[in-house]
Amino acid sequence: MSTRFGSLTVGNNKELLFRGRSVVPSIVGNNGLDLGTPFHLKAEDVVLVTDNGGTACPYLYYFVTLNQSGAKGTTAFGTCNVANQVKRDGDSIRVTMHGYRGPFEPESERRSALRAVHVFVFRDGAVHEDNTRPK
Repeated sequence: MSTRFGSLTVGNNKELLFRGRSVVPSIVGNNGLDLGTPFHLKAEDVVLVTDNGGTACPYLYYFVTLNQSGAKGTTAFGTCNVANQVKRDGDSIRVTMHGYRGPFEPESERRSALRAVHVFVFRDGAVHEDNTRPK
């Protein structure tokens, strides 16, 4: 994927690369990495990266901030469920998803997790869960 600052690619070993070098900290996909469309925030590009996992945790997410100096990733975040909505909100990005319990968990826990709504907010290079919204 092309950004204003260079190419963001996935290497042969499923490692995320910026301009051919590993993103710091290293982001390596389980089954693969999907790259979202860049958001232009201030003088940086920000890309949501989806780590496609396995049965126990199908999806984890990272934000990667790109600028002239290089690329920096966040720690992994998410509930292991697919993101329902990714939306820019001023100088932040909001990711909304339902909770998740894997197929080895009791059915009642899986249903309860799916009813819960989680909102993660990326702002100033960091991600936090927004607990101010009703779940």
